Amino acid sequence: MDRRRLRRGRHPDPPEGCLSMTPDERPATPPDTATVAGRSSVRQAPAPDARLDDFALPKPPGVFRLFFARHAWIVDGSIVVLYGVPTILIVGISLVMGRADWVGDPVKTVAVVAGSAVMLVALYLRRRHPLVLVGATGVGILLVTPFFEGLAQVPSLVALYGVAVYVSSRSALVAFALLSVVRIIADLIALGGDFWGGAAMASASIFLMLVGTLVGINVGNRKRYVEALLDRAAQLGRERDQQALLSAASERARIAREMHDIVAHSLTVMVALADGADRTVGQDPARAQEAIRQVAETGRTALADMRVVLGVLAEPLAAGAPQLATDAPAAAPAAASVPATSLSPQPGHDDLDALIASYRSAGMVVVYTVMGEINPDPGIQLAMYRIVQEALTNSLRYAPDPKHVTVTVVFSRTDISVTVSDQGQSQVSAPSIGTGHGIVGMRERALGYGGTLEAGPTTAGGWQVRAKIPVTRPAGPAAERSQPTERSLAAERSQPAERSLAAERSPAATSPTPDTAREGA
Repeated sequence: MDRRRLRRGRHPDPPEGCLSMTPDERPATPPDTATVAGRSSVRQAPAPDARLDDFALPKPPGVFRLFFARHAWIVDGSIVVLYGVPTILIVGISLVMGRADWVGDPVKTVAVVAGSAVMLVALYLRRRHPLVLVGATGVGILLVTPFFEGLAQVPSLVALYGVAVYVSSRSALVAFALLSVVRIIADLIALGGDFWGGAAMASASIFLMLVGTLVGINVGNRKRYVEALLDRAAQLGRERDQQALLSAASERARIAREMHDIVAHSLTVMVALADGADRTVGQDPARAQEAIRQVAETGRTALADMRVVLGVLAEPLAAGAPQLATDAPAAAPAAASVPATSLSPQPGHDDLDALIASYRSAGMVVVYTVMGEINPDPGIQLAMYRIVQEALTNSLRYAPDPKHVTVTVVFSRTDISVTVSDQGQSQVSAPSIGTGHGIVGMRERALGYGGTLEAGPTTAGGWQVRAKIPVTRPAGPAAERSQPTERSLAAERSQPAERSLAAERSPAATSPTPDTAREGA
C-alpha cells in the first residue's frame, strides 16, 4: 500500500473488477438541517482543520483496468492462452523429438497429456470456480510433476491467488497447505521415495506458492474491504432515502392534522352561525346581521391560520429559516422577506378565552375551569389548545341544543389534565360526516409528549374527552394567575337575551346521530 497516499488521506485504487463511483456519481450530501417531530436541529459543519482529501473516495480505475473489469473473460482467456500455447508446444515437441524419458511409455504419456489438459481447462474457471481449479491443479501435480517438473507451477500460483481473492483468506491457506503436501508427494514419486531429496526439490515450488497465496490474500482483503465500503455507502443511501420518505410522510400527516383542526373548528362555528342567522333573519334582522359578521370574522381568522400552516412548506427554502414548525416555537427570521404571519406565536393557554368565546357565540353553554400554575412550554400549550378545540368542535356538531359543555384544565407539578365533557344524547340539525382525524389527531398530540387521551360516552349519555400530558420540565410562574381561578359562563347564559342564534333552531329540523359519529370527527 502506498504510504504517501495514506499520508494524504486517500484510499488505494480499487482492485480489478471492483465497483467505483466517479465524482458525478457520488451520493449527494445530506441536508444541513433535519426536522424530526416538528423540531429542528442544525448539524455541525466539519472541523476547520479537516481537509477535503480526508473524505475522498478511492480513485476510480483507469481506462484499461475498467475495460478488463467489464470484460473479465478476456483476462481469463489470455491466461489460458499464455499458459496453453507454451505447454502444448513443449509437450508436442517432446513427443515428436522423443527426447524426454517419459516418451515411449503409454502410461506416462497419458499422465502428462491428461494432467496438462486438466489444468489448462481449469484455468478458465479461476474466477467463477477457484476451488475447482485447486482440485484440478492437485491432480495435475500428481500426474505431471514426476515426469515433467515445471508444467504445474503456473496453475498452482493462479489457483491459490484465485482462492484468496474470490473465496476467502482462510480457504487460501488451507488450499496452500493441501497443494504443498501434494507437491511433496509428487516429488517423492519422482525421486523414488527419497524424502529429503523430495522435500528439497519441492521447497522452491512451495515458496513460490506461498508468495502467490500472500499476494492473493492482500489483494482479496483490499477488494472485500472496498466492496464493503461501497455496500455500506449504498445502504446508507437507501436508509437516507427511506428516512426522507418517512419524514415527508410524517410532515404531511402533521400538516393535515393542523389543517383539520383549523378547518373543522372554523367551519363548524360558521355553519352554526349561518343556520342561526337563517332562522332569525325575518324576526330579528339586527341579530342576523351580527351573526353574518361573526361568520365573516371566523372565516378570516381561519384563512390566516391556514396561511401560517401552509407557509411552513415554502418559507425554509425561500428564507433559509432552520425552524418554522407548527409544534415548536417560531425561529428568528433569517431574512426581512419572511412574512410576519408565519412568525406569530402559536395558540396556547392564553388563547382559550377567545376560542371559548367563539363557541359561545355559536350557542354553547360553557363552564371553563383552570387550576394550578400554567406550564410555559409552548409545545404543550399548543397540544392542549388543539385538544380543547377539537373536543368543543365535536360537541358543537353532535351535542343536543342547548349545548352544555364543561372544560377543565388542571396544571400540576407532574402533569397537565384536560377534560372536556358535554351532556345529553347526540343529535344535530343536519347529518355530519366526520373525516376520521379528530380523535386520532388528539391522541397523537397527547402521545407526542408522552401523554394519554381517552374519549368515549359517559354514563349520563354525554361524551367526554380526557387527556393527560406529563410535565417534562418545571412549570414557570403563572403570568396572571398565581392562584387557582374558576371562570363560569353558565350564569351569563341564564338570560334568554344572550342565548345564541343556534339555540333558536326549530326542533323539527334535528335528526338523531349515534354517539359513535364523534369517533370519526
